[in-house]
Amino acid sequence: MFLQIIARPDPRLTAEALRHGLRRPVLLARLAGWALLGLALLLQLHGDGLNFTMLVAGVALAVVVPMFLLNGGVRRALRDASPTTVEISNDGVACSSVESRHAYAWNAFTNLDHLPGQIVLGLGAGRFVQIPTRGLTAEQIHQVLTTATAHGVPGRRSK
Repeated sequence: MFLQIIARPDPRLTAEALRHGLRRPVLLARLAGWALLGLALLLQLHGDGLNFTMLVAGVALAVVVPMFLLNGGVRRALRDASPTTVEISNDGVACSSVESRHAYAWNAFTNLDHLPGQIVLGLGAGRFVQIPTRGLTAEQIHQVLTTATAHGVPGRRSK
């Protein structure tokens, strides 16, 4: 199997892939932030006074940290807006642009997600490779998914 795709990065798809990949850390930050806000409120109601440090830390964890993770990640991913060539073969996936080329063997990927408009191959630590599916046939998409899972990439279908 060999498939070559040339596409310009799509900010909407990149943001969706990043939100999907960072859903656990963002959820944990939001839960911790809301817990701190709730504790600050309970202390206030108990009569101990308002703990501004806890209040600020809660807002930072519930709002600022998720915004920073998502917005900063999208900015970093879209820093190079030049067209990217994605090559998928039995050996793995290679991505190249004007400035760089990265090649990954199938065993480098930790997971595979089929999201609307793209296939996202996770590399761990919030890193991923996007394969845009606009312009691909259903058979080509199936072939990519089958090749990845045949090489041991754990996959799941979203939406």
